Amino acid sequence: MKGIILISALAITAGAQAQSLYNNATPAGLTLEGLRTNARSGGGDNSVLTAPNTIFGFGSRSPIRLADDFTTAGGTVTSIDLFSYQTGATTATINSGNIEIRSGSETGTVLATGVFGSSVLTDIYRVTPTTLTASNRVIQKVTFNFASPVLSAGTYWITFDLSGSLASGPWVAPLTKLGSPTVAGANAKQYTVDATGVGSWNPALDGQNVQDLPFWVNGQPVPEPGSLLALGLGAVALMRRRK
Repeated sequence: MKGIILISALAITAGAQAQSLYNNATPAGLTLEGLRTNARSGGGDNSVLTAPNTIFGFGSRSPIRLADDFTTAGGTVTSIDLFSYQTGATTATINSGNIEIRSGSETGTVLATGVFGSSVLTDIYRVTPTTLTASNRVIQKVTFNFASPVLSAGTYWITFDLSGSLASGPWVAPLTKLGSPTVAGANAKQYTVDATGVGSWNPALDGQNVQDLPFWVNGQPVPEPGSLLALGLGAVALMRRRK
């Protein structure tokens, strides 16, 4: 019996380690945050604004919201990391916000709501090709924690807004690919309110190009049937040895 308990404990311990359920840079053919495009001579990396684009980042302060989709084979969500900046920040300044996981679309049923956890400075700076040493737009990684909602296999959307201690932004720089004004499959959206108070979701455009947003979904994937079978066989074998 102790052997079975030990195997179960090992399985639980392994499953408790948060993994990447979805990295939005990966389907776009990018690495890491999907922002690093140019190494800085003094260390760190740049997210370089690529011509003909002109938008450093999309506004995200309420009532403005941003949205993007992700797919999963199923699992529990423990946190989501966003990447944002406030112009002029020298410390982590993003201190609150609202994030939801919705089913199917940006207006689908709300399945889970996250709680602001933390923000930390990264070593990435949003710049232009002619201001590669600028440091006034340092990217912050913003983490929202979730109470481990269980998602079945499918497509979901996150919608969010952010707040910070500075007047500027927060802004969210899109996924960046040198030599291209957008990335494959880009379909991010932005919610804005017009002068009459009417709000609507529209594609997050820079010129004529729809952009995509950097984010990570973290948690535990649903164990594959083969893994569960192997665990069960291991437990049975241990029982036999113990008899």
